[in-house]
Amino acid sequence: MNHDSAFASIKSFNKANNLFSFYLPKSFSLPENLKSCTIVQFQNVISFASKLLALELDLSDQFIRDSFFSEYMVEVNKKHSQELLNLQQSSISETTSKITPLISKFTELESKHSETISEIKQEYEQKIKTLQKSKAILESEVSLTKSELETAYSKELKGLTKKVSTLEAELQIASTSESLIRERCKQESERIIKSIEEKNREMITLKEDILSQREQKLVQKEQELQSKIQRQASSVLRGHDGETFFKNIAKEKMNWDLEKAPTFSCDYSSTIHNSLTFFEIKNYTNPVPSGEITKFLRDMKLHPEALTGIFVSLNTPINGKDPTIPISLDWINASQCVVYIQSCADLDIDHTLSLIDQIVRVSTLFNNFVSSQTSTSLEPIFQARIEQAKSYLERTISRGTKLIKKIMTDKKHQIEFIESATSHNICELKFQAADITTSIQILLGEYTEPEESEEMTETKSEVKPIEKKKKKSNLPA
Repeated sequence: MNHDSAFASIKSFNKANNLFSFYLPKSFSLPENLKSCTIVQFQNVISFASKLLALELDLSDQFIRDSFFSEYMVEVNKKHSQELLNLQQSSISETTSKITPLISKFTELESKHSETISEIKQEYEQKIKTLQKSKAILESEVSLTKSELETAYSKELKGLTKKVSTLEAELQIASTSESLIRERCKQESERIIKSIEEKNREMITLKEDILSQREQKLVQKEQELQSKIQRQASSVLRGHDGETFFKNIAKEKMNWDLEKAPTFSCDYSSTIHNSLTFFEIKNYTNPVPSGEITKFLRDMKLHPEALTGIFVSLNTPINGKDPTIPISLDWINASQCVVYIQSCADLDIDHTLSLIDQIVRVSTLFNNFVSSQTSTSLEPIFQARIEQAKSYLERTISRGTKLIKKIMTDKKHQIEFIESATSHNICELKFQAADITTSIQILLGEYTEPEESEEMTETKSEVKPIEKKKKKSNLPA
C-alpha cells in the first residue's frame, strides 16, 4: 500500500466522520476502538459497512428512505442551482463592470498603436523609396566613374608605355655616349672648381682689404676720440672747437663769412642781407647759465647797428628757456631781434640755418621800414606791430622745429631700413654662393660634412639682425 492510497483513505475517513456527525444525533459518538484502529482495519470496516449498506437497500423501509432523500436532494439541487445562477450573474456583472474600462482602454491603445504603426510604416516606406533612389543614383555614378577611370587608366597606360619606350631609347643612346658625358662633366667640374677657387681667393683678398680698411678706420676713430677727449677736458678748447665747427658749416651751407671782430665781445659777426648780425656759440656740457645771455644782450645794446643776434647752444639747453621749444625769438631795444637756439645738435642744421636767414631778412626789412619813417611818434605803433608779428613768428618757429624733429626721425628710420636691407641682401647672396659650391661638390662626389670653423662663426655673426644704434650727430660734443 502506497502513500497516495493511504492519503485517500484518510480523506474518505474524514468525510465519513463528518457525514456521521451530520446525520447522527449529537449524543452519538464513534467507538474508541474505531478511532484507534489502523488504516487497514478501517478499510476492512468500510468494506463491511458497504456490504451492510448494500444489504440495507433490501430492507422494508426503502420507500421512506427513497422518498425522503429524493425530496431532500431535489430541494438541495434547486437551492444549489439557484445559488449557482446568482453567483454566475453576480460574477458576470462584476466581470463585465471590470472588463469594460479595460476593453475601452485596450481599444484606444489598439487604435493608437495602429495609427503609430501606419505612420511608422509610411515613414519607412518613404525612407526606403529615397534610399532606393539614392542607391540608383550612386550605382549610376559608380558606373560612370568606373567607366571614366577605365578610360583614364587606359590612356595613362598608353602614355606610360610610350614614355617607357622613349626612355628606353634614350637610355640606350645615353649608355652609348656615357663616356663622352663623363669626360665633359669632368672638364666642366674642373673648370667650375678653378673658377670657384679664383672667386674664393678674390673673396679672401677682399675680406683682407676690408679688414685692413676697418682697422685703419678704427685707428682713425680712436685717434679722433682721444683728441676729442683731450680737447673736451679743457673748456677753452671745447669752446674753440664748437666755434670753428659752426663757422665752417655756416660757410659751407649758407656762404656766411663769420669774422672775429676785436671791437665786439661776441664770438662772431657777419653781414647778412646787408645787415650786421652777431653770433654767440656755446659748447657746454651743462646748461648755459643766464649770465651769458645778459652779457650777449649788453653787447647788443652797446651796438645798435647790429640788427639781429643769434645765441646758439650746441649740445645743452639754456637756463631760463623752455627746453621743449628749441628755437625762440625775442625783440629787444625796440628794433633788435634775438634768436635763442637750444641743443642745436638735435636739430636739422640745414633747416636751422635757413630759419636764421629768414629771421635776419625779416628784421632787416622791418628796420629799413622803421628808418624810412621820419616821425618819432610812431614808435608805440611799431612796438604793437612787433608784438603782433612776434606771435606769428614764434608759431612758425615752433612748427618749423616740429618739422625738423620729424624730418630727423624719418631720416634715421630710412637710414636704418637701408642698412638692414643691404646687410640682409649681402647675407642672402653669400648663402646662395655657399649653396652653389656645396651642390657642385655633391655632384662631383667631393662633399664632406664640414665642422664649425671660423668662417661659419663669421657668417652666423653676420646673419644676426643689426641692432638699432643711436646715430651720433656731426656737431662736436
